[in-house]
Amino acid sequence: MERLDKRKDFIINVMYWAIVLSIVFVVLRFTTQYLMPFVIGFFISFLLRPFILRLTKRLGERKWVSLLVIVLFYTLLAFLMFWVFIGLFSAIQNFAMTLPSFYQGTIYPALEEVNKYLGNFMENLSPDVLKIINEMTVSLISSLESIVKSISSGAVNLLTRVVSSVPSILISILISIISSFFFTMDYQNVVQTSLGRIPKKQRDLILDIKDGLVSVIGKYLKAYALLMSLTFIELSIGFLILRVANPIGLAAVIAAVDILPVLGTGGVVIPWMIIEALTGNVSLAIGLLVLYLVITVIRNILEPKVIGDQIGLHPLITLMSIFVGVKLFGFWGLFGLPIAITIIKTLHDEGKIDIFKRNDNEVVVEEITE
Repeated sequence: MERLDKRKDFIINVMYWAIVLSIVFVVLRFTTQYLMPFVIGFFISFLLRPFILRLTKRLGERKWVSLLVIVLFYTLLAFLMFWVFIGLFSAIQNFAMTLPSFYQGTIYPALEEVNKYLGNFMENLSPDVLKIINEMTVSLISSLESIVKSISSGAVNLLTRVVSSVPSILISILISIISSFFFTMDYQNVVQTSLGRIPKKQRDLILDIKDGLVSVIGKYLKAYALLMSLTFIELSIGFLILRVANPIGLAAVIAAVDILPVLGTGGVVIPWMIIEALTGNVSLAIGLLVLYLVITVIRNILEPKVIGDQIGLHPLITLMSIFVGVKLFGFWGLFGLPIAITIIKTLHDEGKIDIFKRNDNEVVVEEITE
């Protein structure tokens, strides 16, 4: 009878959390689709809140303090975006100016060498083999033409969608900026009014989740700062050994890109390695390959351990949550799922929520493993 009651409790618990997660999913879906500008505005106001509180402690509770902080924030953001735009424009301009000479001095000779090698190789082949190769070449060219046409049409459709969505994006950005001013100027009243309509138990849980989220994100940023620093040191040492020009600056750029799961270090090093191999600089290509392998192995070994130590998860759980998060949610899942699991674990350990009830089997396992 007791075992049957435990099974009923388990089924009820699973159904309860399934309903909760479904409601959270629906709310998030609705929020991201219709209320995202206001979410962004509130998030900006939340980020600026600590600075406003520090100033109000010194200057007193005045509306102009909040207004000054948010105006300074958008001014600095505008300057940052301006310099980033100038930097990108300058880089593209320099690339466009150096591309012809790079093609004539690097790519074209490499293609000539490849063509010469293939010509010498095909001279020694029999006519039947040459006929098969020619047929395969014609088929390959035809396939490439169809692929290029499909890519071109897809690119045109994508460009059309992007252009048509520009007004909507600009309106969303404008609403985000305006709402951030309102949230910042009246932050306390907005939060108190919103939380005042929620029952105390759920309100305390929301505040605990907020505190846990802030703490976990801080630890997460610290963990990835450590990983980026380690990658930067490895790249700097490797580039110095390989005698690459501007090793420190190049290592800093690649270390910043390394945090992205799609690109990472390989997004820069692998194309660079291929270009060096095609241009005949085989020693540098091999050196870049060895450096990339070393960085990749060390990163994959240390990432679960470093993040797990910072956010309080076992490295195996951290590795699983990172992998599943990327598979389910892409780039955002890399951060979101480990953070969500950490918050749930923290709330469970503190007794705020009860997901996994302790039973006799856990005691037996502890006795066996001791």
